[in-house]
Amino acid sequence: MNTLTKHFIKETRRQNIIQQREINNLIHAKSSLWINVSIYVLITVIEYWLSMIGHSQALRADAFNNLSGVISTVILIIGLAEATNTDDDDFIGKPIAKKDRNNEALQLSRFRLETIFTLITSFVIVLIALQIIVQSGIGLFHLKDKVSPNLLSALGAFIATILMLVVWFLNHHNGKKLHSTSLLAAARDSLGDVVTSLGTMITVLISHFLNLPWLDGTVSIAIGLFILWSGIKIFQECALNLADYVDPEFENEMKKSVSEFKMVHKVLDLRSHYSGNILVVDIFIMVAPDKTALELYKLNKHIENKLRNNFNVYDTTITVIPDPKDIK
Repeated sequence: MNTLTKHFIKETRRQNIIQQREINNLIHAKSSLWINVSIYVLITVIEYWLSMIGHSQALRADAFNNLSGVISTVILIIGLAEATNTDDDDFIGKPIAKKDRNNEALQLSRFRLETIFTLITSFVIVLIALQIIVQSGIGLFHLKDKVSPNLLSALGAFIATILMLVVWFLNHHNGKKLHSTSLLAAARDSLGDVVTSLGTMITVLISHFLNLPWLDGTVSIAIGLFILWSGIKIFQECALNLADYVDPEFENEMKKSVSEFKMVHKVLDLRSHYSGNILVVDIFIMVAPDKTALELYKLNKHIENKLRNNFNVYDTTITVIPDPKDIK
């Protein structure tokens, strides 16, 4: 077996290991998200029930906020299931040839499904936010018969705050452990939900003891605006990911890292994009024209290893161009 064959076998094995590790992480993330759904459903039911008994628009808005969490998480779970279904004979309803089912390019496309389904959730969140804002705004024009919320509403918000803290901890811990952007995004979401539930509890208490029925409706609009901002933010992140946008500063750091190799005269260009959580990089470098194939091969391996270890790059494609200044 020659050196080149050994290299391809080694590269294929390495990429399969990384790919399988990413699939395993997504599977574990999916299991964690089911816990999210269970707790979100419980919070939504408790808050909505107590908002009806306690006459609180703010608590009702917070219940819809958590309902958006249920919907978005279920959609994301469906996306993760598709992204990790490597034995499936179709791709979103389209047939796949048996020989291509474990194809690396196809798996990278599967990873993108996580982002696509997250994008869909952003539209759901925006629609729920608009509904809360409109209903709460209408309620502010009918304060004559409005009753201040009672302490049962405050109890509902308190329970929601405690449960959301549990959700935030689980998402943050598992997200860091699995390097899952889905779980880390869910952790940011749940931390925001902790703040809204806590704010709802304080609002209900103030509105109850000071008899300020307008405050409850005003805060529900604020919660709606917060949900709207969250949905727009999720949409922005997913759209940028699907449009192959990567932070220019991050790309400059990778360029600088590659340019530190003595054999590299200049990094002509560096292009990168995400497939789900997977970062893929294409680099164009200029080197002396008299370098041997073996020297260039070793340089490529060093660059790949450095980008993998320092920037968690899944795959690097390097194009070598001879430096015209050194051509005699």
